Amino acid sequence: MTGVRWWFTAMSSALEYACSNRDHYASEMGFREERVAQNEVSAREVNESIQELDTRPASSFIHVACECGLEDCDRVLAITKPVYERVRSDPRQFVILPPHLISEDEDVVQQSDGFLIVAKRRGTPEDIAVRTDPRR
Repeated sequence: MTGVRWWFTAMSSALEYACSNRDHYASEMGFREERVAQNEVSAREVNESIQELDTRPASSFIHVACECGLEDCDRVLAITKPVYERVRSDPRQFVILPPHLISEDEDVVQQSDGFLIVAKRRGTPEDIAVRTDPRR
């Protein structure tokens, strides 16, 4: 399968899985915080599923779903595998497009051309990010 076609096939399967498992992430919090957290966690799960199948060299660029909390975001970012692994090394971190920053919930860790790495602030956003980390 070609790169773009493979990516969209993997993204579709991973997104279907993530959406089918959303309910177990809900907790006692405000509607907005719950929705934002579910969107971010779903995008992270999609990206993790795609990266498990990716066999390209570590130096290559990969395409990942924007991990922002916006409900209708379907944007894709190009980052290197080392950057992706750095983001995943901290369960509070997500990679997003700059205009998708939710400043009341997250702090900018790193700013690069075309994307931001953000960390969830203490409290509900951080708790959900850590609790739902697929690597822990």
